Amino acid sequence: MRFHTFEAGSAENPAASTVSARTTKDVPFRLSTTVTVPLQKNLVLRSNNEGPAPPTSVLPQELSLVAFRDDVQFSYLFDNFVWSSYGSPWLQMAAAGRLDALSLEACRAFSLSIFGKHHHQRDIVVSGAMHYDHTVRALSSRLSRVGSPGSEGLIIPITILLMHSSTTPDPQASAFHIQGLLKLVQICGPERFAVNPLRLAFESCRATLITIGLITKTRTFLEQSVWIDEPWSLCGQGNKSPQNQLVDILVYVPGFLEDQAQLEQQPSEDFRLDLVQRIEYQVARLYNWRWHWEEINPNSVWGVDPTVIPSHQLLAVNPRPIRNTLILSTFSKAIEISLYNAVLLCLLGLLWSLNPIDGDEYSPSPMELSSQSRTQTPLHLPGEVDSLIKPAIEICRAFEFQLLNVKNSRDTALFWLFPLGLASKVLEDNAEYMAWIKDMLDSSQITRGYGTKGQNTAGFGFYKFPQIKRRKAHVRPMIQPQYDSDTLKRYSDSSSPDSGCWE
Repeated sequence: MRFHTFEAGSAENPAASTVSARTTKDVPFRLSTTVTVPLQKNLVLRSNNEGPAPPTSVLPQELSLVAFRDDVQFSYLFDNFVWSSYGSPWLQMAAAGRLDALSLEACRAFSLSIFGKHHHQRDIVVSGAMHYDHTVRALSSRLSRVGSPGSEGLIIPITILLMHSSTTPDPQASAFHIQGLLKLVQICGPERFAVNPLRLAFESCRATLITIGLITKTRTFLEQSVWIDEPWSLCGQGNKSPQNQLVDILVYVPGFLEDQAQLEQQPSEDFRLDLVQRIEYQVARLYNWRWHWEEINPNSVWGVDPTVIPSHQLLAVNPRPIRNTLILSTFSKAIEISLYNAVLLCLLGLLWSLNPIDGDEYSPSPMELSSQSRTQTPLHLPGEVDSLIKPAIEICRAFEFQLLNVKNSRDTALFWLFPLGLASKVLEDNAEYMAWIKDMLDSSQITRGYGTKGQNTAGFGFYKFPQIKRRKAHVRPMIQPQYDSDTLKRYSDSSSPDSGCWE
């Protein structure tokens, strides 16, 4: 197959070479067919408003862009900030051929399929499918030898193929790759993912597997302490990123959801109290994370009146229910605050469902929210959240900043749309806030239609959590469970009431 090749017409009949008159807004050129144009010898490239000038540059009669095929397609793939930030930097390394042939082949299959679909070029889609089939066959053969030295490197091509399958309507493809990841990771063990770039790929993989656990309400092996510690043994726990520190807490939520489902089927007051204590312990850890974040990031967040911000630095969203725009010092801090609030929604939603306190449901007014800017930080601190609506709105405000600044960042974002998905579930009864979320999503071609149409047909419907009791009563600034040391260790090792079965 020749990619985007221009050929000069024959000397005998130069006029016979033509260019297809069919053009589209999305397809400025075709990459998969041979296109010929009549080229004059000594064709000069110059500005239209210049006068006649002698030839200064001659365009060759045949210009082939075959060498740039991968560059064009990979560039288009990485233009999707959801994928590129989730896979940073190991996805870019795979595309550059800096890892192994199988990772490069998986990345090529992914990029061909995406480019072909979005530009309506069927032959490129077919080429992508062929590369995908070749990669799957090679992986299937190597998966039969999982556990052998070097097999841990398969985590990258399998994760790329999982990303690929998420863009297709076939759920069996995703299920196949998920099973491959589970088999690979568990057989290899956590210590074999301690070296970069495998550790970075494991971090992305862990985020995906936890999300699946949340959707299915199924406890995962990743909550075992060995999986929380060993992959970071070489770099040190102190060097674990803030996002991964939050994931260390989120990893227990699938188990909590599973236990809650069991409690609904087999009510037990002792089991309920035990589950409440285990959730409270993780809330305390989360609050400690938030206080530490506040301490090491002073003056990193501002609430700014949009009238003083240049128009090109604002999303064209109208109406906007919150007047002040949230500005953060870096893109990564917005990611961290968004994920913090997502974990908070999960834990408080569960805690307040299991241990409800009577209170009126309420929706904060824009005036009440704007008053937050008069405090030292426009963000809610631990103890100030008395409704799930508050962290949900904070997620929306952080997401707005993320959309505006993602092009200038190469930071990793393990969860791009997951926090906003949770926020939309909390705010789904408020038409004004839901319109705001929709407008923000539609402001980017990458996220446009997400949750309602487009490639991800399930959208935010995946994130179905227990019915939430919203309460008005204030909670203590810090939850400090009165547990003995053995109990604390048990709660820190597992979400299960009987951690021994997970060791």
